[in-house]
Amino acid sequence: MPAKPKPAFPLPAAVHPGEADLIAAALANLADDTAKLVYADWLDERADPRGPLLQQFVTAHRAGTKLPALKAAPKPWCDLLGLTLTAALRKTDLAPKTDGFLALARPTIAYTTAKAAEKALPVGASKFGGRPDLPSDVAWPRHGDEPLSFLGQFNLAELRPSPVARELPAAGVLSAFALYRGDGDDDFPDGSWRLFYFPDPAALARRDFDDDLEAVSRFPACRVTFADALTVPKWDSPWAAELEALGVGEYGEPFADVYFDLTPGAHLLGHPSPIQGDTLGSKDVRHLLTICGNEHTGWEFGDGGALYFTLSDADLTAGRFDRVKMHMDCG
Repeated sequence: MPAKPKPAFPLPAAVHPGEADLIAAALANLADDTAKLVYADWLDERADPRGPLLQQFVTAHRAGTKLPALKAAPKPWCDLLGLTLTAALRKTDLAPKTDGFLALARPTIAYTTAKAAEKALPVGASKFGGRPDLPSDVAWPRHGDEPLSFLGQFNLAELRPSPVARELPAAGVLSAFALYRGDGDDDFPDGSWRLFYFPDPAALARRDFDDDLEAVSRFPACRVTFADALTVPKWDSPWAAELEALGVGEYGEPFADVYFDLTPGAHLLGHPSPIQGDTLGSKDVRHLLTICGNEHTGWEFGDGGALYFTLSDADLTAGRFDRVKMHMDCG
């Protein structure tokens, strides 16, 4: 039986530090092709087939000629560098404004879940549901007499291969809890949720569920998988004026198709993908995390809603996760 052909663009187990620097330079402004071409040369010098593809793509985009196919290249890589967005806009009346959209784009880390045996997930590993990993001196969080539900935790060291994660600490665990009664209640008053940052994963231990936590508020354990992606702001966001100048009002439907095809719901950093309205309020507020309804854990927030965790740009830079704010947006 013949061996299966190897993919033309295998994904590396970890990104070379030099490559991560070059990707970060390109992400500083995806509308500036210079950094992409420098990165393409670096890849080409290492006989990486992504190098010629990136060179050809940038050249074709500049000339307005046919773009090379992206099917053989890793989708997360194409998404992150704006190639997927460029190709999608090329098919619409917004194609002449592509550089404007690229300039507004922000990288993100999308995540997906799959059910897993909790014993297979090491203490401190990224996970959804199951039992949380907490320091011994941290009590199970409560809202009044009610214990909060453990939603999930993110081990930041697992994100380090991504150049997007440079805005986050190199290590530590973010852990999210929220009041969950399973009755569709969409009210999250002060104290009904927590986002912890534990800088030392070695100090964590798996904690049994609080005795008062109802069965409906306990969720099955899930493994979390991450992938780089790209986000653009929604039309009702602090960038509404810039989007309007790019013609979103005139060509609303084509942009909506591109937006919803490319924007992940569950993700860290990047632009949020609100269901209704603006979740930021101003350009100096950053999206940290979105937790959506999840088929593997079984939780739902309101009528198809999601939880949005935000903080100021300065607090993100300083790692002040104690200043994070959260609210739910739903249909």
